[in-house]
Amino acid sequence: MKRTLIAVSTLWLWASAVAAPPNGKALYQENCASCHGQNGKGDTGPKLVGDASEWKAKLFERAVLNGIDDQGKALKSPMPHWAGASFKTDHGTAPSKAEVDAIQHYLRTLN
Repeated sequence: MKRTLIAVSTLWLWASAVAAPPNGKALYQENCASCHGQNGKGDTGPKLVGDASEWKAKLFERAVLNGIDDQGKALKSPMPHWAGASFKTDHGTAPSKAEVDAIQHYLRTLN
């Protein structure tokens, strides 16, 4: 009985320690939609759906974090809250690769 309790407790702790994957839709809506539009089709910023959403993950990440497009050129206008490489809600912490990937994955669902 004691072994079973320890095993179950250990499993429960492990399961609760595994972080949920980032929510691409929420991240996009909170950090990107104000410029790129609610559906990624552009607004004050360029459209992402059908364009950047289809780039290889490394290119998309480079554009988001460093302002370099898929042709290796600087973006026409920098993304305002990326200038410091931070989400508005993250208090200055650079987004993780998983968060950037989640945003790109979400954009692909809008195609």
